[in-house]
Amino acid sequence: QTLRPEVLNLTDVLADLRMLLARLVGNDIKLKIDHGRDLWPVKVDIGQFEQVVVNLAVNARDAMPSGGDLTVRTRNVTTEECKSFAYRELTPADYVLVDVEDTGSGIAPDVLKKIFEPFFTTKEVGKGTGLGLSMVYG
Repeated sequence: QTLRPEVLNLTDVLADLRMLLARLVGNDIKLKIDHGRDLWPVKVDIGQFEQVVVNLAVNARDAMPSGGDLTVRTRNVTTEECKSFAYRELTPADYVLVDVEDTGSGIAPDVLKKIFEPFFTTKEVGKGTGLGLSMVYG
């Protein structure tokens, strides 16, 4: 898929995505979107960004069959703060952080090692492709 990055305001993008996310997660999951103040503009492919957030929301929903909380937070991260992160692949710079958190059961340590592998899934046959988190990571 060809990337089509454009400069966007993530507050607006997430506000537009909110209704879809609410429908996806259902009535038993409380969806909260916590917009950071004065977010910097980002250069992103909107379709890919939305797909990432949707995949994370679907995984969160599946991890909370009895309901729970799903929170999406955004905030600015300065170059100095970025340097403190343990991600070697991340060039220190100013970024906008998107944090997705749920109150699901968590991921077992033996499964955690494999979650970004293409086609790895813990879901029943026919229920998942195993591409969601590998696509999110990529």
